[in-house]
Amino acid sequence: MASAIAILFMLFKLDIKKVLAFDVFVDIGASFLLIIMFAGTFAGMMAAVIAGAIISIALYCMKKLMGCKKPQRNGFRWQWVNVPPRNGFNHATYQ
Repeated sequence: MASAIAILFMLFKLDIKKVLAFDVFVDIGASFLLIIMFAGTFAGMMAAVIAGAIISIALYCMKKLMGCKKPQRNGFRWQWVNVPPRNGFNHATYQ
């Protein structure tokens, strides 16, 4: 569980709304990283699977609640466009 929290803190440092645009790839990458790190024992593999599940659930809930920022091409430049949450808590309503 500590490894899942550590990975989530690292993702928060990278502007979490931009990370949430690629949540599936981040989830798969983090899960494979954890499985490789903890391979060797049954307890290690169970810790990796549980940590991967925690990361997956956290990213899913954050994307549903906060939305994300997706890159959009504007001519020759890329800019980040805010995508509001589809189903969930809208922060603008309660401010």
